[in-house]
Amino acid sequence: MDSKFSMDRRGILTGFAVMNAAALIGVEAIGAEVSTPIKAMRLLARLQGDLSGKPIYGYQKGSVFGLRTNQGLALAAYGMQVYDYEGAGVSRTRVLENGDIETQSRSWLFYTDPVTGAYLKEWRNPMTGEVIAVPPFRGGISGSTLTPNGPKVSANFTMESTVFNTPTQLEVVTMGPTSWVKRTAYTRWTPKGSTKARTEFTQDTWTVPTNILADEKASFLPGTSAWTSVTEWQTWLKMPADIVGDQLWRSDGMKTHKLSDLPSAFVAHSNSEHPGILTDPIEFSA
Repeated sequence: MDSKFSMDRRGILTGFAVMNAAALIGVEAIGAEVSTPIKAMRLLARLQGDLSGKPIYGYQKGSVFGLRTNQGLALAAYGMQVYDYEGAGVSRTRVLENGDIETQSRSWLFYTDPVTGAYLKEWRNPMTGEVIAVPPFRGGISGSTLTPNGPKVSANFTMESTVFNTPTQLEVVTMGPTSWVKRTAYTRWTPKGSTKARTEFTQDTWTVPTNILADEKASFLPGTSAWTSVTEWQTWLKMPADIVGDQLWRSDGMKTHKLSDLPSAFVAHSNSEHPGILTDPIEFSA
């Protein structure tokens, strides 16, 4: 399957991509949170999960735009919203005896109509007019481990990324009671079954109350998140070679310990399409 969200790749990018050139702005207590690779690693893990091991739900809702650059097109043809999506993940995180941080998770998403919000089974490509079957997406259990020198991951496809073999570095921007933590990554991978490599830029941003962000004892940092991606056309869109461009993905999300916090329509559709995906236990290996 060549969906935008390949199981392991999406988990890596949303869970373990890091900032290569960090600029630290903010109060002294916040700066201390990212002053060493270990502290930065723990901050990232607490933004994404709960170090106590409690299961946590992550939910995101976003839009995807098609951008046809450098072709002198009318604005209506240059950029357009092609579809929306809703996605979620369930994860558990624990701190290992050596201080590394392991996460086990599963994720899934649904493509939706930008106007009606309906979950899509087929979709008309506005740039070609072709009606296309929309591929389903369901990720299995994915495991990754954060270390002071970057993440350890396993994938069933060839991949390289600026997050590998480098300490966790984050950008922190503080404006009074609110702080933003940012990270970017550049990744190139070859989807399973394909011979063509694809490249992607991603940026994650978490918004957290400043006083909570500075609390090193907290195992979990509540807040909201945003995700932006620029990448090439998905294969399933069946874009002709002469339509050159990229896709811009943008989503907003949150994480919570309570299933009841997720939108009820999304929960119902998830249970219908993937029974048990929300509630099946996630276990760590020995």
